[in-house]
Amino acid sequence: MKIKRLLNWFLVAVAVMVGVNAVGQIMIPGGSIQKPPVPAAKQRQKPKKKERPKKQVKYYDVTFSCNAYDADLYIDGDYVGDANIIWTLKSGSHRVKVVTDYYNDYLTTINVSSSKKSFDLTLTEKADAESQLQLGYNYHEGRSGFPQDNTEAAKRFRKAAETGHAEAQNWMGYCYFFGEGVPHNETEAAKWYHKAAEQGNIYAQSLLGLMYEVGVGVEQDKTEAVKWYRLAAEQGFDEAQYQLAKCYQSGIGVIQNYDEAAKWFRLAAEQGLASAQFSLGICYMSSLGVPEDDTESFKWILKAAEKGFDEAQFYMGTIYDLGDLELEGTVIKEDKTEAAKWYRLAAEQGHVQAQKYLGDFYEKGIGVEQSIPEAVKWYRKAAEQGDAFAQYNLGYCYENGNGVTQSKTEAAKWYRKAAEQGNTSAKKALEQLEK
Repeated sequence: MKIKRLLNWFLVAVAVMVGVNAVGQIMIPGGSIQKPPVPAAKQRQKPKKKERPKKQVKYYDVTFSCNAYDADLYIDGDYVGDANIIWTLKSGSHRVKVVTDYYNDYLTTINVSSSKKSFDLTLTEKADAESQLQLGYNYHEGRSGFPQDNTEAAKRFRKAAETGHAEAQNWMGYCYFFGEGVPHNETEAAKWYHKAAEQGNIYAQSLLGLMYEVGVGVEQDKTEAVKWYRLAAEQGFDEAQYQLAKCYQSGIGVIQNYDEAAKWFRLAAEQGLASAQFSLGICYMSSLGVPEDDTESFKWILKAAEKGFDEAQFYMGTIYDLGDLELEGTVIKEDKTEAAKWYRLAAEQGHVQAQKYLGDFYEKGIGVEQSIPEAVKWYRKAAEQGDAFAQYNLGYCYENGNGVTQSKTEAAKWYRKAAEQGNTSAKKALEQLEK
């Protein structure tokens, strides 16, 4: 059997070129606005503490109310540890110094008396863009001792962005789009993305392309979308390469060109982008810009499935469900257990068709131990996502008390939902139920 037979398992062949999974993202038609990458926190090389002579001296508690996190404290020239905690000092005069990456060095003299005075060590932040950006990261991620605070993060990102720092401008776009630390404002988000994109920031270019493609925060302009996708794609950004490939495949903002689509899918796929790997597999299956090649198709779809891409996992399930796939040097035989494995992986990510098929497997004991309650569980998940077949099956379970408490009311509800979508079996079942 040729792999092209699997096209029958989808409503359309080309339309399955889906976007990336929405994990920590906001999906908009055609793609997603993602969180920009956050560089690793700076690792400060802590100096060694000096051993102090062990002798009986009089100490007083002194609270250092220091606003600087991840800062080193020196007392009388000796490194003693982090600045923003409570320390004890003996009476007398002491030189106190605070050193940190993000704040200007602080040096003062403290006179300790028996009144146990508290000292407020207020440091000023370094004004340069890179320090402000790093402070923004720390507040946004709640790292290096900083509290998680989106409002404080946005303040620092803005200070850096207003100096022209492209990465900070990209982050301001993100903050406005998600309403993190600032009011949600798609127009303002597009403004900041535009500033960063004009400086060559690949993330901003790709996201600005997406906003132009669907008309979010800007007037829809698919030609402009392709322009920004291309700029990022030519710099090697895999997400932009994938989006540009989809434009070529569907003729969005450019003349439809399957050869160009396959080229850009390949570039993104070779960098490991799962959605592009799956799409390239479909290209080989359907002879879209590349010669039909079942072996290459299987290879790329498998790569995407192993990376956790739900569409590819579902597709692997159908491959093993049908079997009889001839590849170079081997034949993929029907294997219901393997099919159930892949259906489950996709179903657990919310893939509606995989949920429906997994429910069917449990109902009939195909590739898994038969379990009507498990079948009902997966039918319900698919039914709640609007799948008519699953809605009919769930209605049937309620009508007959299979895996659930029998309820004609619930049965009628699910039959009706399926019937409204044109499911003829549900229409007949509903008519019988209402007699």
